Amino acid sequence: ATNYPAAAGLPVLREAVQRFYARHLGLHYPLDSVLIAAGARPHIYALLRVVVDPGDTVAYPAPCWNYPFYADILQAHGEAIVCAAEDDFQPRPGALDAAISKASLLIVNTPLNPAGTVTPRDAVLRLSEAILRENEGREKIGRRPIYLMYDHIYWMLSFGVEHFTPCGLVPETAKYTILIDGISKAFAATGLRVGWALGPADVISRMNLMLM
Repeated sequence: ATNYPAAAGLPVLREAVQRFYARHLGLHYPLDSVLIAAGARPHIYALLRVVVDPGDTVAYPAPCWNYPFYADILQAHGEAIVCAAEDDFQPRPGALDAAISKASLLIVNTPLNPAGTVTPRDAVLRLSEAILRENEGREKIGRRPIYLMYDHIYWMLSFGVEHFTPCGLVPETAKYTILIDGISKAFAATGLRVGWALGPADVISRMNLMLM
């Protein structure tokens, strides 16, 4: 109990997260795709460190949580896609297209902090298809893919509204999507500082190296 734990998290905990996502979200990830850290914040920082270079674009709908400051730390260009109250602070169809075409990382948070609104199924589906189309085009010209950080740490608190994930609707997006989650919100365990990320094993491996 007094030694350093495994850098990627205790295997029993990673396996529990793996089972939890399979049971409740229908998402089946290999253990190499599950990473544990001291809350969600370290995962967000590590992800930006491994997929964003200085000068790259990091895009996110606004209003939003602290994502712009993470872009600043990386000397990246933070691009806010401003959303209106009449749209429940969700992007209108096509509003993310221009950002997707140039960004290295797109950040989507649902249920949304601070508004509490949930991205509907058709919007998640459009987003997933847009990410796939963009990366198919980038692959043809040897350009790095755009990754999607899907911060859904409030998903278990979406009362009366169904929560959807890109990987659940379009499984092919799993190789570009990193899910950010943790126990602080739905499990009322803020002081324990336990969070996790699930995503493509190569990205998760590099994030682990950042956090070691």
